[in-house]
Amino acid sequence: MASWLSKTLCEHDATTPEEKLWRAVLNQALVDAFSVNTIWITDQEKNSVDKFFRTRSEAFDELCDKAGIDPTRLWRKVQRLKGVQSGFLIPSKKEIPTLKFFERFKRKREHYVQSHWRYNVR
Repeated sequence: MASWLSKTLCEHDATTPEEKLWRAVLNQALVDAFSVNTIWITDQEKNSVDKFFRTRSEAFDELCDKAGIDPTRLWRKVQRLKGVQSGFLIPSKKEIPTLKFFERFKRKREHYVQSHWRYNVR
């Protein structure tokens, strides 16, 4: 996983088991949203998680609170990365490896979708 996302999700050593669980949920949502290892989710699931990170909601804040993470800080980081991914913002030097990582998995997903029977049902 990208280093800044991992740092955001694991910045406190003294986390409770419940916080660790919610961080794992949040981590999976971020992984799904940024096309990392999303081979096994459907396009509908992908659209759902994209929508979750497109508009900040009470559910996003609640998930962050349960995970022990500042929702405003994470929201800014996620929006920044989305802006960089779309080409709207210029990436910083430390964001370039993260973007290359995401792009590599995105290409793998596109290739997989074209060849997998699950997506070629008529």
